[in-house]
Amino acid sequence: MKEITPETFKSTLPIQIRFNDIDALGHINNNLYFSYFDLGKINYLEDLKGKSATSWIEGLIVVARIETDFLSPIYYKENIAVDTKIISLGEKSGVFLQQIRNVKNGDIKCRCKTVFVTYNADTQSSMLIPDVWRKAISEVEELEL
Repeated sequence: MKEITPETFKSTLPIQIRFNDIDALGHINNNLYFSYFDLGKINYLEDLKGKSATSWIEGLIVVARIETDFLSPIYYKENIAVDTKIISLGEKSGVFLQQIRNVKNGDIKCRCKTVFVTYNADTQSSMLIPDVWRKAISEVEELEL
């Protein structure tokens, strides 16, 4: 089994598991983990928006790549949360690191790295990460610009 290094996350979102999230084996279907991760990303960006004058209408974030390690199943009525942070920024892209964690005992159920690209819908092409986004993310995550 893969060893997980403890991380510090400043953005955490409790997840309410729904009955229809359960598969025939009695645990949460792996496909739903990505929905939980999306909720975590939205929460992260909303938190970031509240900490600065960041405008999220200057561009879009699109997913370019996802790498996921499923470590142990999540069961119905398990108390879980999604932890989210951005671990690197490039010129036009960055990387989210997320995990789903059992709140009661701290067990990490799943870990995910998502490469995102900033995207201009008008030109339908990638774009530079806006400076206001870069500044806000760098301050929250203590990343060097």
